[in-house]
Amino acid sequence: MFAKPLPRKRGAAVAVAAAAAAGMLLATAPAAQAAPDNCTISSGSSLSSLCTSGTGQHRIHAVLNPLDPRLPQRIILGNWAPVGQASVASNPWGAAYVVNAWVDRTD
Repeated sequence: MFAKPLPRKRGAAVAVAAAAAAGMLLATAPAAQAAPDNCTISSGSSLSSLCTSGTGQHRIHAVLNPLDPRLPQRIILGNWAPVGQASVASNPWGAAYVVNAWVDRTD
């Protein structure tokens, strides 16, 4: 009716193997990561973001009003950049057409 228990020697070997595997997982765990922080946005003929802390990546993300109000708004995205480097996106219409800008972040 019930499963036959493992002999003690075999059970001990399985327990040691499981403990060793758990130790290996703990020993190879990656360093903690944090999303970028302390980010600033600059606007002009280009838009840029710069984050100075954290370990992930960031990019500038903006919405522009078009020159012709009958056209839809335009979304522009910068390149993904590591902390300490700028993400830059071209802004063909200038700072006056920026509706909203923010920083996308990933760790």
